[in-house]
Amino acid sequence: MLMDEVRTSHYRNAILNNRADFQDKIVMDVGCGSGILSLFAAQAGARKVYAIEASNMAESARKLIDANGFSQIIEVIQSKIEDITEDMIGKEVDIIVSEPLGTFLLNERMLETYVIAREKFLIAGGKMFPSTAHFCIMPFYDESIHLEQQNKCTFWDNKNFYGLDLTCLKEKAVQEKFSQPLIDTYDPNKKQINHFKLNSLCTNPDRLIFDFESYFFFKHRMEKTGLIHGYALYFDAIFKGSQQYVTLQTGPFTQATHWYQTRLLLREPLGVNKGQLVNGYLKMRANKEQTFDVSINVEIPVLNFDMKDPEYRGVYQNYSEYYNYNNQSQNQQQYYSQNSNQQIQGQSQNNQQWNQQYQNQYSGFPNL
Repeated sequence: MLMDEVRTSHYRNAILNNRADFQDKIVMDVGCGSGILSLFAAQAGARKVYAIEASNMAESARKLIDANGFSQIIEVIQSKIEDITEDMIGKEVDIIVSEPLGTFLLNERMLETYVIAREKFLIAGGKMFPSTAHFCIMPFYDESIHLEQQNKCTFWDNKNFYGLDLTCLKEKAVQEKFSQPLIDTYDPNKKQINHFKLNSLCTNPDRLIFDFESYFFFKHRMEKTGLIHGYALYFDAIFKGSQQYVTLQTGPFTQATHWYQTRLLLREPLGVNKGQLVNGYLKMRANKEQTFDVSINVEIPVLNFDMKDPEYRGVYQNYSEYYNYNNQSQNQQQYYSQNSNQQIQGQSQNNQQWNQQYQNQYSGFPNL
């Protein structure tokens, strides 16, 4: 993660460009890892930094801190945040820094530890870096990836695998394949074979301010006609410093990061029209694997129709033409002279042809 230039540079800018928030302050680095954020805090003028790390990475952090001459300011504590007591670090800290952000923001569930640290140790009015996160969800069109996932299950179409029929397991294989999130980057503006279809059917993602709830409701107004093959998840993290706000973006419109984007494929693509409203929600349930079980529900609002007042558009139009033609023939008979009998007889023949045409056209209608 140190090699993720976008991630590391944004954290560094957020800390060093807000020196007033760190100068002579007590800082806690939750899940310090290599200790890079603790070092940035010390460079920004922190009086004391407690670097908390539960894994054996704590030893590497100590070496890096000693090698850079900050061992008098930064104290590495190998422990879970839940096990830290006031006797170990004092009662309160002025600011908490951390990198608790997983793929699609919530994966690995480090945010829960971040919140525990806030509740236990942050002073009233203290700052957190990052301060706020926007959880983003956006529909995408990608026929190739949808087809690719389907093709990975074609093995189970085999009806003669050493004399055995495997097709009974095909549906289960497809369900398992489409239940796997895809972690990658994609270009939302990349044109596909169909000239009117772009990867992005909606360039304005729904931004959901994360408040540690398990349901996220969203709605999108479609900007193009096409198919929704799935939904992309990503996030923005905002550092609200007193001198400068810094936003770390991980979406498809910005430079790639090690978080990439998480894409959830729909089992069946959803057809949408330009201007159509699509609603849905994302349900996330924590599990024992330090992540979440995720389900997505997408629907197009139901349209209601009043069957008591239909518009007889096609039928009425044809009937009107027929009715007007008959009236015209009758009027002509009243004003034409006796010498025009031959012309009238020709029109009568045409009239009979019209009658026969409409009888044939509506012969399938039931007799009421």
